[in-house]
Amino acid sequence: MDNKNNQELEVNKKNREDYENLMEKSSTQLDGYWDKNNAFVKLLLLVLGAIIVLGVIYYAGVYFGNK
Repeated sequence: MDNKNNQELEVNKKNREDYENLMEKSSTQLDGYWDKNNAFVKLLLLVLGAIIVLGVIYYAGVYFGNK
């Protein structure tokens, strides 16, 4: 029973190493480009969010103003 568990652990360890190697090889230089902690990305998302919120408020006002 102990030998079987050890074999399963070795298989799992090998599979994990193969998976990590595959992910490392398949990544590109741009994978980490849009870091959510980056100040530019935060500012960009804030501006887009503000535009969306203001647009929804505007169209809701136009819709309910014409009712």
